[in-house]
Amino acid sequence: MEFIRSVAYINVENLKENVESIFNYTKKKIFAVVKADAYGHDAEIVSNHLEPLSSIEGFCVATAYEGYLLRKSGIRKLILVLGGILKEEVDIFNEFNLTPVISDFYHLELSKKLKSKTVHLKFDTGMRRLGFYFSDIGKLREKLSGLAIEGVLSHFPSADTDKEYTKNQIKEFMKILNLLNLKPNYIHIQNSAGVVYDCPFCNVVRIGLALYGEKPTSDYPIHLNPVMSILSKVISVKKVKKGDRISYNGTFQALTDMKVAVVSFGYADGLPRLLSNKGCVLIDGEKCSILGNITMDMVVVDVSHLKDVKVGDDVVIVGKSKDKQITFTDIANLSNTISYEIMCGISKRVVRKEVK
Repeated sequence: MEFIRSVAYINVENLKENVESIFNYTKKKIFAVVKADAYGHDAEIVSNHLEPLSSIEGFCVATAYEGYLLRKSGIRKLILVLGGILKEEVDIFNEFNLTPVISDFYHLELSKKLKSKTVHLKFDTGMRRLGFYFSDIGKLREKLSGLAIEGVLSHFPSADTDKEYTKNQIKEFMKILNLLNLKPNYIHIQNSAGVVYDCPFCNVVRIGLALYGEKPTSDYPIHLNPVMSILSKVISVKKVKKGDRISYNGTFQALTDMKVAVVSFGYADGLPRLLSNKGCVLIDGEKCSILGNITMDMVVVDVSHLKDVKVGDDVVIVGKSKDKQITFTDIANLSNTISYEIMCGISKRVVRKEVK
């Protein structure tokens, strides 16, 4: 595969170490969130390395199609479909033994067509997205006949930013559980950011971001290792003169003579165009500033300070080079977004390759 220019290396040992760290901290088994192709990390690679771990209870995906792909890749543990069930998906749920999260009465009635009749009930305690309300409990209890309620859950929207709001959600969730008077196998509300909250009545956690080595808060108490690093290649080195304009629309103009490198990585690969003129890459342990607008397939960087840079040299987009490092959080902060979006935006043109 020497002809591949850009590679996302998936460090499976770091992935497993992150799981161990999370499990040791929470003392609870984990539903691994592998939706959106495992946040861009390749759901097949991630899930097949996680399934043998005793601390992994199952997997969470967003859609039936994602669940189908996991089953086709050999996954046998529980697969929870967070986005519910649609009428055209009933056969897929049945054939591949997928478990839906039921969040309204439409989904509930469809679930009665499942062979297993097994579901997780979701309650909205503050997200205002999916989930039954507290006020629905009376009607809900009347309609649960014939279903096997394997789990009950809710979701934190602000565990990383609003402690009081999150604590109030926990209180409401406890009230819901008491009123439901069910004994499900799984009770879960804690996500990556939410594991720092006291939820002794929950017996599993749903973990996405932290699996992949990114911390939801700067003071996160769990040690994590990055799972993905991204390398590309220098495809040209050239000199530009003082006054030359670089890339589309000439948003960068050289104030002096410079040496620049063209890197085979652009916004089609997942480098946000918002990093134009303010991001950087790493070459031989040195930061190289992005010059001008990032283009679809390439980016121009300043290598004036490097003595020896040539075509074919490795370029770190995300990861370490000697004592320097660029993280998904670094890129997200410069792009005024979140690390999740940057991870999920790494395109399929960047080939995933597992390493240990």
